Amino acid sequence: MSIPSRVQLFATCLGDLICPDAVADAETLLRDSGFDVEFPGGQVCCGQPAFNAGHHGAARRVARTFAASFSRAAPVVVPSGSCATMLTRYLPELLGCEPFDVWELSAFLDRHDARVAASNAGRTLAYHDSCHLLRELGVSEQPRRLLERSGATLRPLERPDLCCGFGGTFSVRQPEVSVAMADDKLASAGDAEALVTADPGCLLQLRGRRERRGEGPRVVHLATALARGVA
Repeated sequence: MSIPSRVQLFATCLGDLICPDAVADAETLLRDSGFDVEFPGGQVCCGQPAFNAGHHGAARRVARTFAASFSRAAPVVVPSGSCATMLTRYLPELLGCEPFDVWELSAFLDRHDARVAASNAGRTLAYHDSCHLLRELGVSEQPRRLLERSGATLRPLERPDLCCGFGGTFSVRQPEVSVAMADDKLASAGDAEALVTADPGCLLQLRGRRERRGEGPRVVHLATALARGVA
């Protein structure tokens, strides 16, 4: 297996807006594992919000900013399962171009046996599978392996495959159902010290409900859990 020396980091729009620390932690993980990390300055969005809403013309215009900003000379690493799905499954057809070499963060780190510090030694964590990452990309065991390598004991959720209720525009169109799904997901984490997810959308949904209710486990992005621990 050829190991790249250089990668390109795509922050995503939600990563930039709601969890920039997680994006910085993703960069730290990649650098600590020996990769040179580039952060293309022209990046904006992959076009997923417009695409999911059925506005393919608008999505195409936004997606072109990605194609113009990123090179094909190095892998693109994304700390978001939903954006990685958009880039691998839908952007090539939308733009009529060859696929980019895109990896979701945990899949890339696991594939290249990246260095993971014992940042969660003695902690009990739960992991939430985001829908796109699990169903579209088939990534499930990789983030769990990384968390266990960080020293964590994983507490299985009752239904780890169930959606958290975010679902892009679903949370806007069906707010009552969305809230109930988020509350069920938080409750299923039980006595775990934190609920970890690899998708900024899920992070936004679950962290918002936890703060609104004033109870439940902390909600932490996978990059932060691996880079700094959940404390």
